Amino acid sequence: MGCKKDNNPGNSSASKGTLALKSGNSQSGVYGRDLTDSIIVKVTPAAGLALNKYVIKFNMAQGNGQIENILSQFYNGTIGPDGLVRIKWRLGCDNPSQKLVIYLYNSSLINLNTGVATAGPDDSVTVSATGTKPTGWARACGCGTPTYNAKIATFDKKTLYMANNGLYSSADGGINWYKVTNAPNWSSITDVQFNSKGWMYILTNTGVYYTQDQQNWIAINNGILYPGSPTMFMVTDNVLMVSFYSDGPYLSTNNGGFWQKLLVGYGSQRYYLAKQAPNGSIYLFNDWTNFLTSANNGQTWQLISTTGQTVNYAAYDLQIAPDSSIYIGSDNATIANFSPARNQWTYKSYYQYNASTQAVNNIQFYNNKVYFLVNTSPNAGVYNGTVNNYTKINTGFTATISYYFVKPDGTFILGSGDGFYYHN
Repeated sequence: MGCKKDNNPGNSSASKGTLALKSGNSQSGVYGRDLTDSIIVKVTPAAGLALNKYVIKFNMAQGNGQIENILSQFYNGTIGPDGLVRIKWRLGCDNPSQKLVIYLYNSSLINLNTGVATAGPDDSVTVSATGTKPTGWARACGCGTPTYNAKIATFDKKTLYMANNGLYSSADGGINWYKVTNAPNWSSITDVQFNSKGWMYILTNTGVYYTQDQQNWIAINNGILYPGSPTMFMVTDNVLMVSFYSDGPYLSTNNGGFWQKLLVGYGSQRYYLAKQAPNGSIYLFNDWTNFLTSANNGQTWQLISTTGQTVNYAAYDLQIAPDSSIYIGSDNATIANFSPARNQWTYKSYYQYNASTQAVNNIQFYNNKVYFLVNTSPNAGVYNGTVNNYTKINTGFTATISYYFVKPDGTFILGSGDGFYYHN
């Protein structure tokens, strides 16, 4: 009697690998932190298949945790020669009862670039954990680690939006962050800004997009020749500006209906840090650290004189205060204030030699004070105050601060090497 061929071998238990939970179940931990012990599962391949023919995929069935710095619902294919997989689970921040489902897939049935499967898994196990709220500084959930251009913005002072190689939103003050999945070119989003109407604008490697309702996005790139590697973005009610590493700067006075390429001059090719003052004047820097201004929407530009003390080597931030004075952060841990009305500079340096590039950036305003970040200096940290009367803030945060945001209530979100933090 002949053998009958199995026309659907993927459904045959004999052709499937198995997954067994060895240890790590039912642990307790703190929101935003790794569980003390790794989750260990063992893969047993189907007859005739090697371990390297399998991949592991995860799904956060309950809670918004993270696996080995891989955001939820992606996979990790590391299976040891003994068939064991050791998994570090960072608990989410949104539920005390958390569940992780671990799937075993035949690698021929999953796209290794996207993690999308074309058939069901061979096997799965579910792991449970209990989370508790932290005290003091605690790591936020759902938004990864800060990139160089990470930025948080809000319009209504309730919902926060973060551009961080993607667009995220938080409705609980920065504890839990969720992907704004309908935003175009999601993974290349590097900036988010609002106008006074609450329209949201994002900057990506393929240009500029905006939405009036956070649902429907419109591309506004007519006239831009070579978008890619953006260096500058400015949103106001009357003027938009954008520039890219190899193209720009561009200005639009009709909400991106058409972009005019500007001829700035001064031998520069790249432009940074554009801001518009209340009187309509625009200020920016070029790649030669020339400080430039235009009073006629970029048609002509004038050079504002600086020195090595007022703007040292390279400018890292430029912000215009409510009183129309201009704050600039630069190398040598320098914060400077320029008054266009008086054509007057004041400056202060927090530089101390430590063989590192020391810079000031992340300038913000809150409650009639200017805030700024001193980086990689023995004096590093967040400062605030008024012109040349600044004080370092004792945040109580012990790790290096690479980014901060002053929330509408005056408290901080801090960025560090392993994530964003809030104070509970």
